[in-house]
Amino acid sequence: MPIRTEPSDGVMFRGGFPVSAKANMNYALYVSATRIGIDSVDSERHVGGRMGVFLPGPRLEVGGSWQRMLQDHRKTAFGFHMGWQPTKLPMSIRAEYAHAFEGSGYWAESAYRLSQMRLWNKAMRRTEVVARAQQFFVGAVGAAGEDAFELPGAESREGDFGINYFFRDGLKGIFSYGRQFSSEGNFNQWSVGLAYRFLVPLGRVNGPQGVQ
Repeated sequence: MPIRTEPSDGVMFRGGFPVSAKANMNYALYVSATRIGIDSVDSERHVGGRMGVFLPGPRLEVGGSWQRMLQDHRKTAFGFHMGWQPTKLPMSIRAEYAHAFEGSGYWAESAYRLSQMRLWNKAMRRTEVVARAQQFFVGAVGAAGEDAFELPGAESREGDFGINYFFRDGLKGIFSYGRQFSSEGNFNQWSVGLAYRFLVPLGRVNGPQGVQ
């Protein structure tokens, strides 16, 4: 459930630096204005930022973000996030909470790669199982105004279960099933997809004039 933002023109500063031998900090700060020279496109003015702390030892990251609208209702939005990848397990755990004028909610997700299952065949070791839980709360706009933001008109809860299959490095098949519960009615969600990640080299590596 992302915090809703209209297209805008602006500037951003982002980067990272070590704060100690065991922790690194990353940040992003931005200011946006209405889109220059385009009157027919909705746009908004914002100021905001994001900051996170990454601990390489336990492979844990925690952080938060904040955004302030500089027009109309002067709305404020904020959120918190975390991500953890245990060193001894092929697992990742992620969670996020966001609060905005349009609504608030949270989600938590865990994924486990079956690569350590020595007794299983090669195909099963390429499989990853994923579970996710999320909940949404109607914001200050009320149930009648949520349709304009393409959000549920009532408090909703959802549970999802998925399977990812890695055909090879960069190519992944995705299958998931979810069930949403709310006072507006319960329904199922099915999805099937294929994701391909590729890299384009900008030059030779370690050559006489390679890119370091």
